[in-house]
Parts: sequence; structure tokens; C-alpha cells
Amino acid sequence: MSTAQSAAPDGMRADVELAQRGRSEMQFLQAMRKGLRPLQSRLRERLEEGDPLPADGTDIAGLRAAADRELGRGTGLGLLGAALRWNRSVLTPRAVDAFEERADDLSAKAAPPAAGAIADRGDAAVPRYWRYEFHGTTGGWDGHEHMGFIHHELVYRYLLVPSFPGDIFGQRAAVARLAPREAYTDVCDLGCGTGQYTMELAQTYPGARVTGVDLSLSELRYAQRRAAEAGLDWDLVRAPAEDTGLEGESFDLVTSFILLHEIPPHAIRGVFEEALRLLRPGGDLVFSDVAPYRLRSPYQAWFDDWDAENGHEPWWRTAATLDLAETAREAGFTDVRQEALGRESYPWVTLARKPERGRQ
Repeated sequence: MSTAQSAAPDGMRADVELAQRGRSEMQFLQAMRKGLRPLQSRLRERLEEGDPLPADGTDIAGLRAAADRELGRGTGLGLLGAALRWNRSVLTPRAVDAFEERADDLSAKAAPPAAGAIADRGDAAVPRYWRYEFHGTTGGWDGHEHMGFIHHELVYRYLLVPSFPGDIFGQRAAVARLAPREAYTDVCDLGCGTGQYTMELAQTYPGARVTGVDLSLSELRYAQRRAAEAGLDWDLVRAPAEDTGLEGESFDLVTSFILLHEIPPHAIRGVFEEALRLLRPGGDLVFSDVAPYRLRSPYQAWFDDWDAENGHEPWWRTAATLDLAETAREAGFTDVRQEALGRESYPWVTLARKPERGRQ
């Protein structure tokens, strides 16, 4: 039976082919998520009939309590939560199995190039929160030697891209273009992962030296591979975003895409402080993350919070309720503003500038 697959979405390899069993299992998990949508729609209709939800999206505890009262009379919410938790719990093991079925071929596509070492601050720099299995990823982002490839080429392809309500790659390009200057010389991407947003930064600012920072060595290795195949040369560093170890005042743009909701509040504050340290005077900050609850509809704010709880996202609520603009000001930034790029205020972008010397 043919192992050919449909054309890969933008930002993914077109030559990744799975064995029949692996492809079928991944497609089943994708179909399961799609099959749950009618149930989710019915739950939404129940919540929005007669306005049972508070109108104020900032009262997330009140929203959750109101929804529990309304939906607690049936089994739909419990069924949806159990199904999603199971789906997420088996996704990584099934993706790893699919990779191992064709390991000889796929390992060659996943391995980083021989040249270009990744700077590594070592295990002593790894924070305690990194041990959490984000998104239910079994073993974490380094649970497999080629988890970067598995995450980007299999999990994204079969689950995130089909179920995401927008253009998961186009949004990264839009955030990259939002930085206020037309050109930068030195760009730092905090929490770069497999380099998808880093790739957009490199294409948007082709004259810039690009540095990517992440805690996952396997994600960085695949970012290195993707950069090499695109003819790009990035400086990649394994380190926490709040303590990169990079030279201070060595960048004119420090940016991130969907990093802050993955880390606890003290680390969020640390990331803003580290960005200020890394920037030259007059340099720009562009941080994109999840939409604040206060800007979401009551139902969407409730669902964001409920889905985060059932999706192994322990700090989503922090990012969605924290005043990131004030956090930027407290770190020392000026000219702080925020902008929504998509529907329901996602992506939500915080922009700021490091003051020039002598100007606070």
C-alpha cells in the first residue's frame, strides 16, 4: 500500500512519509479531535442560551463556576474533557511509534548538520518548571532524541494544523513583520523551539544575525537542521529565556512567539528583565502570546481556561490575566503598547523599547 501523503502545509517537509500503521494512528487521533467538535458546539449553545455566563471576562473564577453549574447537569463536559485528555496522553507515544516504524529514513531527515555547534549552558541552568510535560508531551520536549522533528513534522501536521482555527504559520510571519523597524542587525528569538518563528524573522530581516534560545536540545537540533536546509546560519543556544547567558546589549530586537504562557509568573518577569539586558539602548521588544481573558468573549475565555486545565497548560491563566504591559514597564521598558493581530485578540502582542542612554 502506498505511503504517499498529501502535500505538506507551509513550514513543513513534503518528504516525510509514514508507514501505513503510523499514518493510520495519527489520522485516527486527528479524526477524533474533529469528531468532538459537534459536542463542543452543543455545550457552547447551552452556555450561551439565556446568558448563564457572566458578561465580565476578567472574572475567570466566576465564569468557571457558572459553566460548572450549567453543564454539571449533564455528562457532555466530562466526556469532552476525558476524550481530550486521552487524546493528548497518547499523541506523543503514537507519534514516536510512527517515527520508529521508519526510523532509518526519518532519522536521516531529522539529524542536524555536522557543522555548527549548539551552545549549551548545561543542566545546572535548567529551571525546575522545565520538568513539566507541557501539552501532555510524554517525557517532555526532550523525551526522544528527535522530539523536535517528531513534534514539528508529525504532531503539528496531524493535530495542530488541522485543528487550529487560524493560519498557524502565517501568524508567525505577521508578528515578525510587526516589529517597528524595517531592518535589524542582531535578532534574538527566545523560546525558538524548532525555529518556525525564527525562520520568519530570518526571512523578514535577511541582513540580521539571528540567535535562537530554547531549553530543548532536540528542538534546537531540528531548528539547526531546518536552518541549514534553508541556507541559513543561526546561533543556537540551550538556555532558559530568563537567563540566557548571552552578552548584554548585543541585540536590537528581542522577540518571542507563544513562550510566556509556558512559564510561571516569576519566569515571565525574568524574561522581560533579560530582554532589557540583552537589548542595546533604543532596541525593540516584541512578545506575542495568548489573548487576555478580558478581551475574549465570555464563552471563549471560559473555554480557554477549561481547555488549558485539560491540556496540561499550568500557566496559561497567568499569562491570560497578567498585565504584560505593566510587567514591561516594571522591567524598565518605555513606549509600551499592545496590539491584537487576529480574531478574538489572538495573537496578542506586547511591543516596547529600551530607553536610550540618559532617557528614562
